[in-house]
Amino acid sequence: MEWIITSGVIALIVGIALLLDGGLRQVTKVLDAPIAYIDDQLNSIRMIAGVVLVILGGWFSSVAVNYESLWFMHLCGVIAFFFGMLYLFLPGWLKTFSRVADQLVFSTDEYVFAARKTIGIILLIVAGYVFFFVFLAQISK
Repeated sequence: MEWIITSGVIALIVGIALLLDGGLRQVTKVLDAPIAYIDDQLNSIRMIAGVVLVILGGWFSSVAVNYESLWFMHLCGVIAFFFGMLYLFLPGWLKTFSRVADQLVFSTDEYVFAARKTIGIILLIVAGYVFFFVFLAQISK
C-alpha cells in the first residue's frame, strides 16, 4: 500500500510542478547538462576498449548459440563486435558518428513543455484517483 501512496504523491508533485512552471525550465537546463565528456577519455584507452568490446561481442554470440531462449544476445554481440572494430580500426569515423548522433537525438523537454498543462492535469487526476483508491481500501478493512 505504501508504494501506491508514494506514486500518488509523486504524481501530485510533478503535476503541480508542470502546472506552475516556476523555474522548471531552469531546472531542466541544469539537469540536461552533460556530466562528463567521455570521448577524450576513451581516446586514450581506445585499443583496450576495442578489444574488450570484440571479446564481449564474441561471448554474447556464443551464449546465444548455447541458449536458444537468449536469441536477442546475437544482436547484442553483433553491436558490441561492430563498435569494437570501430574503436580498433576507424576511431575517426566513431567521432563523426558520435557528433551525428548528438545532433539526431532529440530532447523530450520541448514536447513536455508544449503539453505541460495537459500532462499536469492528467497527473493531478491520477493522483486524486490513487488517493481515492487508498481511501476506499482503508474503509473496506
